[in-house]
Amino acid sequence: MSSSAVRIVALICLTSLFAIAAGTMTEDEVPTKDECSWTGDRCIMNCNGRKDDNYQSCHGCSVYAICFNGNILDDVKCLNRHFKWDDDDKRCRPTSKTCECRSNLVKVSDIVVAMNQESKEMETIQEKLNWARIWKKH
Repeated sequence: MSSSAVRIVALICLTSLFAIAAGTMTEDEVPTKDECSWTGDRCIMNCNGRKDDNYQSCHGCSVYAICFNGNILDDVKCLNRHFKWDDDDKRCRPTSKTCECRSNLVKVSDIVVAMNQESKEMETIQEKLNWARIWKKH
């Protein structure tokens, strides 16, 4: 994990601790940045090589993306806020066969486990580098 990623995780953890203290969040949940962490394999991030049309957004199921002349207009809301984008039908419908908004919450314990694993990997790399330096000197 890069140092900037560690800082971001630390900021999320600190923000979450304040929310837990205020009683607005449980101890085992931390919000991620976006509404959805994933909406499916059909979502797009850009319009490179795509024809002018509407597409599934990666930002949520109640929004979609429009490609026009290679440009993307993302986060276009479905007119009915309860509808979901269906990329097969290319329109908002009461249900979607193509979009699945995954939870935007992760467990704090999962973040701690990931950080501990990264720390152990960094220690192993540092140890190998130290041995390589010792070996090189001899």
